Amino acid sequence: MKKKHLAIAWLILMTVLFGSADHLLISEIVLQPSTSEYFVIYNPTDNFIDLTDYYITDATDPANQLYYYNLPTAANYRSTSSTDFTARFPAGSSVNAKSSLVICIPAKASFTGTHVVTPDLSLKEDFLPAIDGQSTIGTAPYYLDNTAETLVLFKWDGSANTVQDVDYMLWGSNAYAIDKSGIATYLNDTAVADQKFAPIHVDGQKLKRVAEEGSETQSGGNGITGHNETSENLDETWSVVSISNTKPKISGLAISPASPVIGNTITVSATVTDDSLVTAVNLVYIFQSVRATQAMTEGINDKYSATVGPFNAAATLDYYIIAEDATGLEDSTLINSVTIQEPPEVLTIRTIRDNWSSWNGETVTLNGVMSIGSNVLRTDRTSAYMQDISGSGLNLFDYNITDLAQGDSIEITGTLEEYLGVIELTGWGTSYSVIADSIPIPSVQEIPISALNDAPTYWEGSYFQINGTVAERADNVGGGSNIIIEDVTGRTTVRLWNSTNVLYNSLGQLVNTYLDSLIQVGNMVFVRGVGSLYNASPQVLLGYTSDVGPYEPGEPGNERTVISTAPYPFVPQLGEVIKYTYEYPSNSRAIVRVYDMSGRFITTLDDNYYALSWTQENTWDGRNELNQQVPPGTYLLHLETTNRNTGKTKVDIAPVVIGVKF
Repeated sequence: MKKKHLAIAWLILMTVLFGSADHLLISEIVLQPSTSEYFVIYNPTDNFIDLTDYYITDATDPANQLYYYNLPTAANYRSTSSTDFTARFPAGSSVNAKSSLVICIPAKASFTGTHVVTPDLSLKEDFLPAIDGQSTIGTAPYYLDNTAETLVLFKWDGSANTVQDVDYMLWGSNAYAIDKSGIATYLNDTAVADQKFAPIHVDGQKLKRVAEEGSETQSGGNGITGHNETSENLDETWSVVSISNTKPKISGLAISPASPVIGNTITVSATVTDDSLVTAVNLVYIFQSVRATQAMTEGINDKYSATVGPFNAAATLDYYIIAEDATGLEDSTLINSVTIQEPPEVLTIRTIRDNWSSWNGETVTLNGVMSIGSNVLRTDRTSAYMQDISGSGLNLFDYNITDLAQGDSIEITGTLEEYLGVIELTGWGTSYSVIADSIPIPSVQEIPISALNDAPTYWEGSYFQINGTVAERADNVGGGSNIIIEDVTGRTTVRLWNSTNVLYNSLGQLVNTYLDSLIQVGNMVFVRGVGSLYNASPQVLLGYTSDVGPYEPGEPGNERTVISTAPYPFVPQLGEVIKYTYEYPSNSRAIVRVYDMSGRFITTLDDNYYALSWTQENTWDGRNELNQQVPPGTYLLHLETTNRNTGKTKVDIAPVVIGVKF
């Protein structure tokens, strides 16, 4: 009795049958003992099915030519045996998508006494006669023959001159097989002699559908969807199993990401359980007409998963899961589909800045890396900066105090606003997440100071590097230090707030003697920081000690004006370049130009101001200032240095030869 309790418990958890069935199926039958008789119908489709016009019958009598398909004539459509029935489903009854109905033969009370659970419907108590006013359900306590019989599920709307086969089950032998061939209004069925039949079972066992409909003919038949239901190879699609055995149960099918794009790997997962041992779970997927199978890996709590891809085209991925247990029973999900799409265009900060009138006041979600974290520029609220792949950045302002560090990769949602020329993202204090830390700031550019001065609004909010000489310095001015950095193109202010504790602390006390000695007037330094505006003038916000250091353009020089190059020709047409070395004295502007032998200007290779004497190495690719290759011949590398204090100029020249491609 315990096994029977288990059988019904699992039966109520009926699993999805193999993928593509497009109509109801009979999925399970118990023939004996008589008090245990039941059958199960299953809806494998994605739609609710109304059963009002559905019928079930075992009342086949070949000896007297009594067959269910005669029902529209109201004559010769059933056996009148007390153990036979032709019954109509109760009005308004239905079966949900991918759900089952357990239908017992005896009264529910008798059935429940045997199985402990209550079935969905009872043939004796709930079903209607096939024709109103006629007794079409036998009076015997049981109906299903243990040795040979036919069970047919069919549909009739009450007025058509034919019925539609839905599912056809034959067991024990083909003695009760049905063939409508030659019957007016019906198509041909499979000849009786050629029909396959399912086996029979003994007490403690049941008949179980173990495959969909096998080799059943899919068209040209009398089935509700055009199948020839009498052609199913029932000897293979049905099996005898222990009454406690069920097929594997597949539930919780999920795919991640739910909306994949080109380049994503895709993980499919599901929970698979069984009353015996699950021996195999496989993911079957089809992409661009190519089918593949991948074993799924078992995790915790019976969850299986497999990862496929990435896929390199926008197309449909079809997939389903097949599971098998130790008894050889298999089950599968329906075929599911997901469309792999082109990646959406990434919204960048540069796009926002270039189209500010369209984005001002909009709520957006951005991804980027923190260039200056929170609690650096201000400690009473959050005023920080992020930069994305476009090389542009913006201010993150919020009255909440947050904990974001330089190098944090974040996703953030807020409202775009402008305050005194500063582009800000506001209202994001609870709408951000840190994805990773210690990430390099993306697309950091090294720019001349003139670029910042010429386009301050372009560089506002962006993290970049400048190189130059410390020209002036003023400490503890308005709560910070102002450091003037200049190069040959111009000068700008680097603002170093005491709140950063990089040079001075908030009490105005010096805390970094190394940096103090580095940023003395006359020293060459690099500075990485964020462009900002103060009274509409550009400046650079410095946040960290690591963002400033000595700038060394080459090897220390010997205060000379010297230029030299290799004593052999080079051929730009072959992609060759020529190396040259030049040295300049301290506190000088150094200009390297190229002239032809007639003294015509060709191009400028370097023009910068240097506080210290350095020796540098560089290359020329044989092109002029218009990036055009110059013709073969002899050219002059011309170095001119001018001392900033004295105005004294020195010159050195080195010849260079451009050869011909043979």
